[in-house]
Amino acid sequence: MWSQELFLKTRERKQHIAIFTTASLPWLTGTAVNPLFRAAYLAKDGKRRVTLVIPWLSLNDQILVYPTNITFTSPKEQETYVRRWLEERTGFTSTFDIRFYPGKFAIDKRSILPVGDISEIIPDEEADIAVLEEPEHLTWFHHGKRWKTKFCLVVGIVHTNYLEYVKREKNGRLKAFVLKYLNSWVVDIYCHKVIRLSAATQDYPNSIICNVHGVNPKFLEIGWRKMEQQHNGNRVFTEGCLLHWEDGLE
Repeated sequence: MWSQELFLKTRERKQHIAIFTTASLPWLTGTAVNPLFRAAYLAKDGKRRVTLVIPWLSLNDQILVYPTNITFTSPKEQETYVRRWLEERTGFTSTFDIRFYPGKFAIDKRSILPVGDISEIIPDEEADIAVLEEPEHLTWFHHGKRWKTKFCLVVGIVHTNYLEYVKREKNGRLKAFVLKYLNSWVVDIYCHKVIRLSAATQDYPNSIICNVHGVNPKFLEIGWRKMEQQHNGNRVFTEGCLLHWEDGLE
C-alpha cells in the first residue's frame, strides 16, 4: 500500500526523504554524526531531496550538552557550524536542507527529548519518506498526527539498547520490563519498517539487522593504500590489531 501511494505522490517530482534524529553537532554522539553523513550522501547525486531535522536547544541546555563551551545564538549559526564540520570531512558541499525542532535536554535520561509534534516540521505535501533515527526515543512523548498517516513510508533505525541503560537505575529490571513493551508499542504504531544496527539492540517484531551507516570513503582509501603497500612487499600493520567488544550500548 505505502509503495503505491509513494509512487503516485512522487511521479512528477523528486522524492523527499526527511531524516529526524535525536542529537546534533557539536555533540559528537552517534545519532548526531551518522544521520548527518546519511543525509549528505543520500543528497549527493541530486536524484532526491533530503532534509535533516535536528534538535534546537535553549542556551542553558546547550551549556549542559555541547563540549568546550560551544553555544549558538540562533539555528542558522548552528547550521553553519554543522555544514562546515561536514564539508571538512567529506570534501564536498552538501545540498540537503537542515531544519530544527524544539528539544529539551532531560538530565536524568542524558538525552534530548522532542517538544511538541515534530512531524509538523515537514509540510504534508513533502511528507514522502521519514527516517526516524531512534524511533522509540522520538515517539515516547509524541502527540499529533500518526507518522504512518502523515508519511507514505516511515523507516525506524534503532541505534541504542535503552533497556541496558535503564537496568542500571534503581528498580532497573522492572523499568526495563515496562520500557521493553512501551518501545515495541510505539515503534509498531509509528514505523512501517524497522532496522536494527546491531543484534545487541532491543529486538522488535519484523525488524531486520543491518548496518546502514555504510563506510566513509576515506576509510576505503586507507585500505587501498595499505593493499598497495602490501603488494610492494612492505609491512602494512606495525602495531598489531584492535579487538572491539560490543556491550549493547550506543
